[in-house]
Amino acid sequence: MQPTVSSVSEVRKFNRFYTNVLGLLKQKVYDSPLSLTEIRILFEIKSKSNCTAKVLQEELGLDRGYVSRILKRFEEQNMIYKQKWEKDGRTCFIHLTETGEKIYQNLDNESNQKIEFLLRNIDINNQQKLIKAMKTIEMILSEPLDQKESIISIREGNTAEDKELIIETQRAFYADNHGFDETFLDYLHETFDAKIEKIWIAEDNGEFAGCVGLVEENEKTAILRWFIVESSMRGKGVGTQLVQTLLDYCKKQQYERVLLWTVSNMTTARRLYRKFGFKITETKEEQLLWGQRLVEERWDLELL
Repeated sequence: MQPTVSSVSEVRKFNRFYTNVLGLLKQKVYDSPLSLTEIRILFEIKSKSNCTAKVLQEELGLDRGYVSRILKRFEEQNMIYKQKWEKDGRTCFIHLTETGEKIYQNLDNESNQKIEFLLRNIDINNQQKLIKAMKTIEMILSEPLDQKESIISIREGNTAEDKELIIETQRAFYADNHGFDETFLDYLHETFDAKIEKIWIAEDNGEFAGCVGLVEENEKTAILRWFIVESSMRGKGVGTQLVQTLLDYCKKQQYERVLLWTVSNMTTARRLYRKFGFKITETKEEQLLWGQRLVEERWDLELL
């Protein structure tokens, strides 16, 4: 439904009003040499136990180089320090130093003062009305943003950065959701030493949504590997598009068979494999694998 000219005008009027309110509060209360973006980054580091530069980029929608420059400046000012993850030395967690903690606490206190200044001459009944109205604005404006149309595209992943992204995504997913230990990371690096035929990456409006890879076992058989779909993208057909892209390629290259290895508790992926006609051809006895008791399964799909 097309918004009316009156609606657009009223929203712009409110935006101007609230911008003026924020400007007034900053003049009266909020006095910091940091920019609003730098303050937000500081807050994110404080609030997240395993904060990384990548997390900051994704959470705040910021350019990697911009985030890197801010973090470098924070380090120079002794506000943060970086700690390498013992399971993967390429991942660095970011923490506040004692100096950074003091700066954060001062900013937090000033934020509270800012809100107290805003509310101090408003009686309790009108405060409740204001809060209710704010919640209504948040709810109504969040709906169209949450319903943003997904534009899924699939591209070939052929850079070193793509491979690092796939490895880290796989490691984080299986560690968080299935308790896999650090030996799984070693396994991932080992599999990337194989003869990689292709890697496909699905993106939603340019953001990583999933991936799948293909390794040649021999001239007749290909192996499907590294299949994963981001949790927020499940149920949107991303996995189907990825697997279909891989199978279309295999048929074009005249492979006779595609196989994959998985474990029995991957219920969602197993349903998708069945949908495409894969069948279990081998099951190994339960064994201790990646810190868990797992049953490995081989699935095959005959293409000819």
